[in-house]
Amino acid sequence: MCIFTTKKNKNKGNILHLIERYALSTGLKIDLPSITDLFYPIVADKYVVFHTSSKDNLRDYDYWEEVKEMLQPLFNKYNLKTVQIGLEKDPAINCNIDVRGKTSINQMANVVRNCSYFIGVDSFPAHLAGFYDRKMLAIYSNSYSASVRPYWGSRDNQKIVETHRPNGEKPSFSFNEKPKTINRLKPDEIASDFSELIEKDFESEIPNVLFVGEFFKKDCIDFIPSSFSPFKLENVNVRMDLHFNEKVLGECLKYNDCEITTNKPISKEILKSKKIRHVNYLTESFETGFVDDLVELGLPNTLMCSKKENLPRERAKLFDHNIHFFSEDNLYEKNKKKFGKSIEGIKIRSAKKVLIGDKVFESRFDAFNRENEYDFYVDLEWLFVYDVGQ
Repeated sequence: MCIFTTKKNKNKGNILHLIERYALSTGLKIDLPSITDLFYPIVADKYVVFHTSSKDNLRDYDYWEEVKEMLQPLFNKYNLKTVQIGLEKDPAINCNIDVRGKTSINQMANVVRNCSYFIGVDSFPAHLAGFYDRKMLAIYSNSYSASVRPYWGSRDNQKIVETHRPNGEKPSFSFNEKPKTINRLKPDEIASDFSELIEKDFESEIPNVLFVGEFFKKDCIDFIPSSFSPFKLENVNVRMDLHFNEKVLGECLKYNDCEITTNKPISKEILKSKKIRHVNYLTESFETGFVDDLVELGLPNTLMCSKKENLPRERAKLFDHNIHFFSEDNLYEKNKKKFGKSIEGIKIRSAKKVLIGDKVFESRFDAFNRENEYDFYVDLEWLFVYDVGQ
């Protein structure tokens, strides 16, 4: 006799767990699994296990590092160490103990079995945490959690979080999503839900995330060439459109392979540098001689017209080239509407840094002393915006 139960989900009807579906299909009874774990030494009395990846990239949440950082004061308060399990290639999130790629499956089971808390994605270790009845949180995106959540363990010990699906949207049931729906969950939501497993009052200490930009995790440097202190960095974009200075550009190219964004022609001598990766030429009206220089020197380039009404004329003038329309003014209006909140007292983080001389800033908004909201909104998709006020 096959024994199974159905889980009633609001707006989803009766959803069978996958294990129940297999039992129904095979006529087999569901029973407790037998799991053999092998000892693995974790030098900590109490610890939280983080597992941040799955075999399908679309279930990999991109902001675990921010979640952990928000929870770190709570971990410190309760003397909890953090342990990251998973594959060696998984992004590190700065845990106290890192065993990525160092354990067998059986040893990983031992690490999970002995943990105090577990937090992670929809993957095998989450099912282990459920089986061992650890206090845990797991996040879900491309399937209904009711069908794939940990089957064993007390529901009181499990925080199951599904991504946001507005307007009756259903899971994709796909192995590929772009953009990933899992990233609709903000780090403070996950941190707040997990903190309830340890201390409910801690939620008030978690920063309020206002916006997470699509490119927030993308490393690059916007160098504004008003002055130069020697540096050697990767992914440098020299913003000649914000401050045009060929002398400083030339100095920068001595040390770095650079992308250049400009609204004016740059001398051919500088363009002959072997360290220019790409040129973005953004202007209302193109200088054909400069475009010819780019072609002659074989420099990869993108031509962008900043005035829509000029597009037909500019495309006719340079009919052999692909000319795009891009307006920072339009981007400003679009992003201001998207953000829709006050920017008073906000805090900003970004993987993209703004470099002026020897000073490094988190954003163009900060680099220019937060004097103009325009600088905030045109860079919005590169920013992680939050506040700590309650």
